[in-house]
Amino acid sequence: MSGFVELVRGLRLDPVPAALPRVAVRDAVAQDPAEEIALRFAEVAERAVHALELVAALEAEGLSDRQIQQRYGRRDAFELGEELFRRAHPEGQRASGGAVPKRVRLRLARGPARASAWGVPASRSALRGVLFALPGLAFVLAGRPPGSLWCAGAALLFCWSWSQGVAHLGYLRLGRGEPVAAAECLARGGVAGVVLWLPVAAVAAVLSGSPPAAVGYALGQGLYFASATALLVLGRERALVGPLMPVACGALWLLGARPAGLPGPPGPVGVGLVLLSLVLTVRAGWRETGRAAPWRGSTGRRERLAWREAGQAGVFGLAVAVLTLADVGPTTVALTLSMGGAEWFLARCRGATELALGRAAAAREFHGLVVGALLRCLGGYLLLVAGLAWLAERIWPGASGPGVGGLTALAAAIWSAQLLQSLGLLGRAALGVSAAALALVVTRLAGAEAGTAQAWVGVVAAGALFALAVLALATATRHR
Repeated sequence: MSGFVELVRGLRLDPVPAALPRVAVRDAVAQDPAEEIALRFAEVAERAVHALELVAALEAEGLSDRQIQQRYGRRDAFELGEELFRRAHPEGQRASGGAVPKRVRLRLARGPARASAWGVPASRSALRGVLFALPGLAFVLAGRPPGSLWCAGAALLFCWSWSQGVAHLGYLRLGRGEPVAAAECLARGGVAGVVLWLPVAAVAAVLSGSPPAAVGYALGQGLYFASATALLVLGRERALVGPLMPVACGALWLLGARPAGLPGPPGPVGVGLVLLSLVLTVRAGWRETGRAAPWRGSTGRRERLAWREAGQAGVFGLAVAVLTLADVGPTTVALTLSMGGAEWFLARCRGATELALGRAAAAREFHGLVVGALLRCLGGYLLLVAGLAWLAERIWPGASGPGVGGLTALAAAIWSAQLLQSLGLLGRAALGVSAAALALVVTRLAGAEAGTAQAWVGVVAAGALFALAVLALATATRHR
C-alpha cells in the first residue's frame, strides 16, 4: 500500500510511513537483545508522551507477542513498550537507578504473573502427579509373573526411554502450533514402540528363562505407556482419570486394609482391576489419536534435528529410569507422585526468571534474582519430596527402598536436569544423567549396596547438574 487509498469518495488516507531504520550495534553484539530495538525506536520513544504510543509503534511494525518473547525476552508489546519508554525518559526513574524496586522483589518472591507463558495451575500439576503415581500401584495390585524379573525390567526401561522420545516429538509439534501432526506422531510412535518391543521381549524372556506370561506382561506395559503418553502430551489429563479409577480403587482398598491388619484385594481381583484400567486407557488414547492421517514422512533439516533431539530425550529417559529403579520401594512412589510438583516448581522458576529479565537493571542484579528464584523453587520441591517420602515410610514401616535423604538427592538431580531441558540444553541434561546412570551401574558391579550407591550417585549428580543449571539460567539470552 504505497499510494493513496480511497475508502469512500472524497476520503483518503496518507501513505504508510517508511519502516524505521535498522541501527547496527557497533563493535559487539548487545548483551540484552532489547538494545537493538531500543536504538531503532529511539526517536519515537523520545517524542512519546506515554508508553502506549510505543506499543502502537511496535504493533505497526508487525511484531507479535510471540516474536517479542523469542527475540527480545519480554512477555508482550506492552512490557517492551513500557521498557522502551522508561529508557527514553529516565528522569522519571529513581536517582539510584540500580536496585530493583521493593514491589518488584515482592512480586518475584510470589512467583510469575498469571499472564506469563510459564503460568501452570497448581491443580493441574497435582493431578498430573497423581496420574504419574497411580500406575506404580498397579505393580502392587498385580505383581509380575514369577521368574519374569529381567523381562519385566527390560520392558520398563525400554518403554520409559521410548515414550520420552515420542513425547519430545509430540511437544515439538505442539509448540509449532500443529496439534494434528502431534497426534499423528504420538499415535505412530506408540504403535512403533509396541511393535519393536514384542520381539525384544520374546528374546529377553528366552534368555532369562521367563515364562510366556512375561511377554504378555511386557506388552501390557508397552500399551499403557503408549496410550498414557499420548494423553498427557496432548493435555488430556482428565481423559486419563476415568481409566485409572479401577487401579485407584484397588489401591485405596489395599491402603485401608493394611493398617487394620486385613488382607488386600485377592490376586484375581487385583489383576482384573489392572486389566480393566489398561483396556480403558488404550481406548482413551485411541479416541484421541486413532484417526490420524497416513504418515507423510518429512526429511527436512528441521525434522532431522527433531529426531536427533528425540534420541537425546530417549537417552535421558533411559538414564533416569536406571537411576530411579536401582533401589525400588514404597518411597519410590513418593518420587513419582512428586513429578507433578516438579513441573509446577519448574514453571514457577522459569516464570520468575522471565520477570527478572524484564525488571533487572544490571547483570549482577539479574544473576542474584535468578539464583534466588532457583534456590527457592528447588528448596520447595525438595521439601515436597521429603514430606511425601516420610509419609510413605509411615504407611509402609520397615519396607525396603531408598531413604528420605537418598531420594531427595535423586530428586534434586532429576529436577536440575529437567530445568536444563526447559532451557533448550537437552544434550547437556542427557549427558549429565547418563554419566550418573553409568556411574551407578559401575558402582553396583563393584559390589556396592543398591541404596548406598543410589544415594551417593544422586548427591554427586545433583551438585553437578545444579551447577550447570545455575550457569545456564544466569545467561540472559538463554531466556529468549
